[in-house]
Amino acid sequence: MLTFFTIMIALVTVAFFLYALSAIDGFKITKMEKTRLNAEDNFLGADPKKVYGKDWDKAVPRPRICPICGTALRKSEFLYAAVDEFVSTKQKKQVHIYGCRYCYLGQVDAAQSKAITQPTETLDI
Repeated sequence: MLTFFTIMIALVTVAFFLYALSAIDGFKITKMEKTRLNAEDNFLGADPKKVYGKDWDKAVPRPRICPICGTALRKSEFLYAAVDEFVSTKQKKQVHIYGCRYCYLGQVDAAQSKAITQPTETLDI
């Protein structure tokens, strides 16, 4: 009976230790997530020609911006695009980017109205 209690106490101690480690890691992850979300909220946008140009420093990660209007995009936001179906096998597939929800759909919030730096470009086909 004594060995049973010893094994149970050892298992409870190990379980508590693992729980404490996961709680500390979870705290660090939520702190980093809050820092990242604050940085995303403060970043309004950038000029797409500068971000997607050849002069961009490779060591600096590119911000998530819409290539049409330059609005900053969160990880949950996406671009509206279409892939060409009729492409020969020798060529790469071509993607037509229409824009984000702010320039393509025109859903401008009060906070995001300052972020749009230039109007969308229309192509005459």
